Amino acid sequence: MCITIYRVIYLTKGKIITMGGNVEVSPTEPLFKEFFNISQLISEGQPTIGIIPVPSGNPRKSGRAYSRLFEEIGANVVVLNPSSREEANSQKLLEKVETAHSFFITGGHQLRITALLSGTKMLKNIKQKFYQGALIGGTSAGAVCLTTIMIGEGAIRRPFYKGEVDLTQGLGFIEDVVIDTHFAERGRFPRLIHVVSENPGILGIGLGEGTGAVWNFEKIEFEVIGRGNVVAIQGKHLTKSNIPDLEYGETLSVGGIRVHVLGRDTRFQYEDCELYLPEKEK
Repeated sequence: MCITIYRVIYLTKGKIITMGGNVEVSPTEPLFKEFFNISQLISEGQPTIGIIPVPSGNPRKSGRAYSRLFEEIGANVVVLNPSSREEANSQKLLEKVETAHSFFITGGHQLRITALLSGTKMLKNIKQKFYQGALIGGTSAGAVCLTTIMIGEGAIRRPFYKGEVDLTQGLGFIEDVVIDTHFAERGRFPRLIHVVSENPGILGIGLGEGTGAVWNFEKIEFEVIGRGNVVAIQGKHLTKSNIPDLEYGETLSVGGIRVHVLGRDTRFQYEDCELYLPEKEK
């Protein structure tokens, strides 16, 4: 008699830091210091941070800028900048991935990174390291792309017309969430309302500039850091909606959307959508 034994492997996700853009690339910037501090805890020493400048319009320049930043803070740096999908599958690049304790994705355009990395060995290996505890971070487009579904394009001038916001596949590190950045500063509140209205099972997260969210998947929460606000838009209690009956270009009518505005040091348990204000020192 042959008995097959199945071994259950419990995976522990690492943390994620999503930043809302317009973060000063300086070693004194608190958001980058927090990223370094968590990287240091993971590495139990001097961390190696993998810089992914793929979303940038000038990835070499962006890679150099972030390399200088993290080296000045005290980290080792490896730049992961494949110019093609073939290179993103190469053994040489995968060996570089293995040396990193943390990974940081720069700003730019999110479609550049998803088109280049989705389905590659580089992304697969980074995800494996993430499920072994590696830290992932990104700013602006580098934060937007971290969800399973992301905003690809979307007109701000007609945000409440059906079909005006385009959703596409992200990199898949955060599930059931869509992230928007430069949120209040670029008037993107209506765009995220549109996304949540059409997809009420998704939590919309709007990150202000100079602001970050530190995601802790063990506690199912994130904490706000930085100088601005994070807005959480919840659609699962939606009561009224005309969206199923609309043709392309017709206007939305919805009711029951909930909005949470979160300041610095506020914690948000995103599964139950409960916020916890920071305790004041006595």
